Amino acid sequence: MKNNLLKIGIVVVAVAIVVLLVMLVMGKTQKVKNPVATIVVEGYDKPIKVELDPQSAPNAVANFVKLANSGFYTDFKMQIDANSIAGNESDNMAKLSNIKENPENDYTYGIKGDFLKNSVKNYIRHEKGVITMLRNDYTYFGMTEEGYNSANCNFAILTKDMPDYNGYYAAFGKVIEGMDVVEQIAASRVEEATESEETATEATEEDDSKNKITIKSITVDTFGVDYGMPETVNYDENYQKVEQIYSQYFGGSSNVVSAEE
Repeated sequence: MKNNLLKIGIVVVAVAIVVLLVMLVMGKTQKVKNPVATIVVEGYDKPIKVELDPQSAPNAVANFVKLANSGFYTDFKMQIDANSIAGNESDNMAKLSNIKENPENDYTYGIKGDFLKNSVKNYIRHEKGVITMLRNDYTYFGMTEEGYNSANCNFAILTKDMPDYNGYYAAFGKVIEGMDVVEQIAASRVEEATESEETATEATEEDDSKNKITIKSITVDTFGVDYGMPETVNYDENYQKVEQIYSQYFGGSSNVVSAEE
């Protein structure tokens, strides 16, 4: 009887060890799903789905997840440009309170740029279908690093390859579904008029309105992973420094807030 119980005990222990080893192996080899953003565009029934890449661009992904899932991108305006569909909400930039509960100081922030020129190993190439963060260029004012870390809420979905962006902008994902919607939006672009100056001005104003789209919503499925907070800087302070330099040398306002490199 005792021998039988001993044998059963040995078998149970052996099975438990095997199960534990299998679970450990599966835990090490099972790949964590990348977050997937669902972008709903006004006037289009089919959503655009983008797989984000937190390994290549942790700040951009963390920031995008926080803003999207807080509802920041509801009714967000974007521009249909020649090479991309780009955010143009320069008058409605995100503040710390949009990504963090009850910050001690609430101000417009910038995130550290996830790209090679900013010492981040991000090798995503800026090809058609890639999503990338937009930022300002302060190089002319001697504030290159501040420009590198000035991305906030505006992003672009590329409709053409943009190799000049490689290493200088934080690409952070790629369209995996709904590329046909992206192409339809790109194809709806109205080219600038080339008639007389007066006619061209009127046509350009009309074209500008036609070349805008509205994002109804963006949500990100993180599959249970918390991507934390992005590394941020004080955008307001850096912008004020640029304004002071510009005013000192040229007078007036630089309007650099809406400029992109």
